[in-house]
Amino acid sequence: MNRFLTLVKTLMINSFGISAIRAKAKKSNLAYLKVLGLGTAIAAAVSPSLWLYSKIIIEGFDLLAPINQQGAILILSIVMVSTMIFFFGIFYIINFFYFAADAQNLLALPLSGWQVMGARFSVVIAYEYLTQLPFLLPPLLIYGIKSEADLTYWLYALIGFLLIPLLPLSLATLPTVIVMRFANLGRRKDLFKILGGLMVISIAIGYQFLFQKSGFNATDPVFLQNLLTDQDSLVNLISRFFPSAKYLGLALISADKIASLINLLIFAGVSLLAVALAWLVGDKLYFKGLVGSSETTARRKMLTSSDYERLGQGSPALISYFRKEMRLLIRVPSYFMNCVLTNLLIPVLLIIPFLVQSHNEEVVMPWVELISQPQGQTILMVVIVGAVIFLAGSNAITATSLSREGQEFFISKYIPLSYKRQIMAKLLSGYVFGFIGVVLLLLGAVILMPLDIALIGMILAVSLVAIVPIVQAGLLIDIFRPKLDWDNEQKAVKQNLNVLFSILFSILLGGAVLYTVLRFIHSPTLAAIFMVCCFSLAAVVLYYLLMTKGIEQYRKLEG
Repeated sequence: MNRFLTLVKTLMINSFGISAIRAKAKKSNLAYLKVLGLGTAIAAAVSPSLWLYSKIIIEGFDLLAPINQQGAILILSIVMVSTMIFFFGIFYIINFFYFAADAQNLLALPLSGWQVMGARFSVVIAYEYLTQLPFLLPPLLIYGIKSEADLTYWLYALIGFLLIPLLPLSLATLPTVIVMRFANLGRRKDLFKILGGLMVISIAIGYQFLFQKSGFNATDPVFLQNLLTDQDSLVNLISRFFPSAKYLGLALISADKIASLINLLIFAGVSLLAVALAWLVGDKLYFKGLVGSSETTARRKMLTSSDYERLGQGSPALISYFRKEMRLLIRVPSYFMNCVLTNLLIPVLLIIPFLVQSHNEEVVMPWVELISQPQGQTILMVVIVGAVIFLAGSNAITATSLSREGQEFFISKYIPLSYKRQIMAKLLSGYVFGFIGVVLLLLGAVILMPLDIALIGMILAVSLVAIVPIVQAGLLIDIFRPKLDWDNEQKAVKQNLNVLFSILFSILLGGAVLYTVLRFIHSPTLAAIFMVCCFSLAAVVLYYLLMTKGIEQYRKLEG
């Protein structure tokens, strides 16, 4: 047990960069102050979103309280967080369990399989606590305060917060460990990781499809009667999609009753049993799947004269560097899953629920009447452009463009290509995938609703202009604070605050422009012209900064 705890402590220190902060603190007392200042700045930046999220929860509580269904907000938040941890936990487990730089080093240590896998599992759990904090803390606090809950509720809420990630991460761990052991794909790790990401997309789509197909009909008299007479009807409905959430929800809703303790014990038992099962399987299979996971294969081929002739053909330097950027994004699984797949995953998950509901003849989609009016068309344009901006800001392509090169960044210092052209190639790679996101979102909108050609053209034009300043801002941020010191590709994108800063910029710029349109402009044509002008102006300013301050800073960086 001492070895296990020591390994957990070591992995925690390395994963959260505590050792680096301590080293800097020895040189300067400002290191801790910088961390504190950065945390304060991030908290201040995300506070508007948290305020809006909390406001929605408060209004939901007030809406459901008259029919005694306010407990549904707790179940909904638990289900949402559990589902999110399961889906995106698969990415992190594959990378951190098998393809981290220190994974092979642990094989030589006197540790059992469950100790190594359990220690890595504990680190992932710590990350998930940080992930679920902004999503779970507001509903727990709001429900407890508005319902005037007693001390028992707050104790159960704390225990539940600690237990929630255990089950979804265990469910994500089991298939990963089994597949890595028996599929014999360790020597083809890149292919496996990419296929794993595509598998997550399939699971997400299937889950969304089943969620919508098994959804309730709000106009059903039986459902309405149950809603008014049964306190737990809405709770039972929501928890169908993550059944264990029901027990924690009931424990929190009726914390003052003896039955709540039984429900909490059931939830804790199921969660801990899932962890025990995952660790038991890992003890038998983890090391066997880990062996060879760092190896790669290469194809051997006799080159012919035509091959030499093709390889000897030159191409413009800018195009060659752009191809390098694209190949890096597509071929490295961590970059592909965290940067490229977001352009595919998010639009699909946004579209699937509405696509399923649109085939239900009993449901009248809300936009049928909306898009028949000029103001409704403007609202639709704002919604799609807002989604495009957020997608471009969160895909991490340009916000980690320099960071992804890591310790090989020095190569960009001596290749025969100017810094200006290198910046242009990086911008172009971000814009290409941003364009893919635009096409998917617009294609989904065309499938869901009857849009005329003029409106489609305006939405497309605004969207293509809107992503330009977003990708520029991401690259500018990464130039000034690149994360070049990392030991696996996952840290370059998943543990890079530049992505968060890029998201915040997209929210601020997009929010300011889109709010102005919604508040003062009701004509879709005028709205399109105004947005194109605003985003074009932002693009010009950011391009100037990139070509002056950006190139100056690029020149100062050391590989």
